[in-house]
Amino acid sequence: MKKILMFLAVVFTAPALAQEDIATVKNTDILTLNVKKLNQTYVENDFSLWQELFADDAEVIINNSKMDKQALISGFKSHHNIFNNILIPDITAQTKYFKNGDIWTSEWFNWMGTGNKTGVRYSNGANFNYMWKDGKIIMLVCFFDSAALQMELTAK
Repeated sequence: MKKILMFLAVVFTAPALAQEDIATVKNTDILTLNVKKLNQTYVENDFSLWQELFADDAEVIINNSKMDKQALISGFKSHHNIFNNILIPDITAQTKYFKNGDIWTSEWFNWMGTGNKTGVRYSNGANFNYMWKDGKIIMLVCFFDSAALQMELTAK
């Protein structure tokens, strides 16, 4: 009898303890695919899609440093002067459509490149998070280790 009561208690209290759904997550939608294309075009040193998808007044935060859309694009373009053989071989990305209307695409990847000054081959994990509104990226928050960039910039 105790086992039956315990079972019933678990069955009837479990729904109350279940986590509430707050978002729908997709990984093959157009926003997720566009974020993956941003990486491909970055590798190809073509920033036309970046110009198209980012709102002109997009807020960009890289490793807690704020910048605007043009500074972001200029900075990422400069990577091709500092490194060669840039690759982003594998990307995990998903877009979360929140019930409150917010839409965020998150991606995780390893960036790879060879320093032009040092000849060192770098591999660097990164996390980028894009907030969307009306089909445009209005915010980018990303984190990655900038040690490889600093090493190349200070190398003689």
